[in-house]
Amino acid sequence: MLFYTPTILKFALPRCSRRLSRDCLPIGTRFNSTSSQNKFLDKPGRKLWKHVSVNDTISQEKFHIQLDGKTIKTPLGNPLAVGKDRDALAYLLMKEWDNLKNLSSKRNSLPLTSLVSRCIDLEVATNEKSSGPDAAAKIGGGKEVIKNDLLRYLDTDTLLVFSPRSEYEGALREEQDSLYLPIIKKIESFLSENFGSSPITLQILDADRHGLRGNVQNPETRKAAMKYLDSLCLWNLVVFENVVLTTKSFICGILLLQDRAFSNSPPDLHYSIEEIERAATLETIHQTRRWGEVEEAHAISKAELRMNLYTASVVAFKE
Repeated sequence: MLFYTPTILKFALPRCSRRLSRDCLPIGTRFNSTSSQNKFLDKPGRKLWKHVSVNDTISQEKFHIQLDGKTIKTPLGNPLAVGKDRDALAYLLMKEWDNLKNLSSKRNSLPLTSLVSRCIDLEVATNEKSSGPDAAAKIGGGKEVIKNDLLRYLDTDTLLVFSPRSEYEGALREEQDSLYLPIIKKIESFLSENFGSSPITLQILDADRHGLRGNVQNPETRKAAMKYLDSLCLWNLVVFENVVLTTKSFICGILLLQDRAFSNSPPDLHYSIEEIERAATLETIHQTRRWGEVEEAHAISKAELRMNLYTASVVAFKE
C-alpha cells in the first residue's frame, strides 16, 4: 500500500482539527497493524461534514477543496488546493471526498487526495522561506534524496530482469522477450536522444546467462536517468515516485509520465495503463495461470496496483 498519509487528513472544521500522531509519512511507509494509532484509524465513524465543494474565490490561482466551507489541509497543514489549469483534478478531488461514506481512514480511501497532498507538501517544503526546519524530513528527505532513491530502482527494474527459458515451458520468457525488449530499445533511444551525451544501453539481468548476480547500470546510463529526473517538475516527480514504487520499475514511471504529462512525447512511448500494468506484473500473471490465485490476496494486490496507476495518471494529466 503506497500512500502518503494515514488517510484521514487534518481538515479545518470546528472541534475537528486534531492532527494524527504520525503527521506525514513518505510513500512506502507502512503502519504497524498492532499499534494503537492504527486501531484508532481503522474504526469507521460518521462523517463530520455535510457538503464538499470547490472554492475558486479564495485565490486567483488555485481551487480550494472544502468541507462545509473549510479548506481541507494536507498532513503538513497546507491547503488542499490545485492550480486553475487543473480544474478537472479539483472536481475529482471533490468527488473523492463526496463519495466517502464514513470517516473510515483506511489508507486506500482517498488515493487521489493522498497523492496530491504529497505533491503540495513537497512543493511547499522545497521553498525554504515557507517551510519549517524539519519539513524536508517529513516529506521523505527532500527532492534530491527522493531522486537518488528512485535511481536505485533502475538497477533492479522489473522490465530488465528476464526469467530462465526453462520456466513455464518457456512461455514467460517468450512474452518477456516480445514485450520487454521493444520497450527497452525505445527507452534507450529516448534517454540517448534527450539526456545522454552518448548512446545509452540498459543492462539487463538474464537468468540464463547471469544467474542470480545483481544488476548495475553503467555511469552514463545513471547520469542520463538522473538528468531525466532533474527535468521533472515537483508534481511529476511525485507521480513518478508513485509509479516506480508501485511497479518496482523506473521504466514504467517513464512510460506513464510520457503518455500522460507531455504532449510532445515520442509516439512510440505511448502505453496505456493496462499495458503498463501487464508489463509490471507479467511474472505474477504466469504464476497464477499455473498455480491459481490466492483467494482475495491476488485480487486485492491487482486492484491496489491499478488504483495507484490510475491515480498517478490523473495527477500527471495536464488539461
